[in-house]
Amino acid sequence: RGIDELAYQSRLRQWPPLGKFLLTLSLLIVALTTDSILIPLMTFFIGACLLVYSTGLRFPRMIGMLILDGLVVILVGCLVIALITKGGGEVARFDVMGWTLTLDRDGLNLSTLVLMRALAGITIMLAFITSTPVPHFAMALRQLRVPKEIMELTVLVYRYSFLLLEQLETMTIAASSRLGFKGIRNSLRTSSRLAVGLFSRSLSMAERSQVALNCRNYKGDFPIYRPPRRLTLAWVIGPIGLAIIIYIIDNFLEPIWRISW
Repeated sequence: RGIDELAYQSRLRQWPPLGKFLLTLSLLIVALTTDSILIPLMTFFIGACLLVYSTGLRFPRMIGMLILDGLVVILVGCLVIALITKGGGEVARFDVMGWTLTLDRDGLNLSTLVLMRALAGITIMLAFITSTPVPHFAMALRQLRVPKEIMELTVLVYRYSFLLLEQLETMTIAASSRLGFKGIRNSLRTSSRLAVGLFSRSLSMAERSQVALNCRNYKGDFPIYRPPRRLTLAWVIGPIGLAIIIYIIDNFLEPIWRISW
């Protein structure tokens, strides 16, 4: 829900959803299909600028903790890559608790490239997610002739998933207050009962929701007061042209920017 609130308050919300999606896809493709660090570095800078302009880095506490957790996992993974990848000559050697760890040039090069690719992907995807409400993106898919049923299911699943999460949170708190998670055996039994209970409640919620939608003369469409902008030719040429320009710049500056520890 925090991401949804950020999307509706974003400064980039008025940009065409399909244009932002095409920009994100172009930058991701060009960042993941190169062996040079320059392109991931440039895409990371572009994504960071868009993210700062979109949200001002005002993330909810839970979203911020999830981002930090993801960054820790990425750093640990890159450290493992640097330690297990050999070749190119030894750079450093460490003695940790009786273990001898060595860093080679190929390991440092590969781990740095993976790190920059991961950071670039995270910032670009966050910039897109925090600036594009799901209903806006679903409505924009009409321009691509996506079947109406797919858009309807997308919006329904998105909206009612929050209700299911609230139900699950309430059931978990109730079970925890009754010591339902004390011990492995009780935890497994309580988790299975929560799964069954959530499934039955989801069926009941679906029936009540269908009645509520029929009372509101639901015809398969979710009207939006201010519809998103449509994809134009400029938003097709712009992202593709930007990706090509980044690729050309990388070819000119490759001897300078290629890592060589």
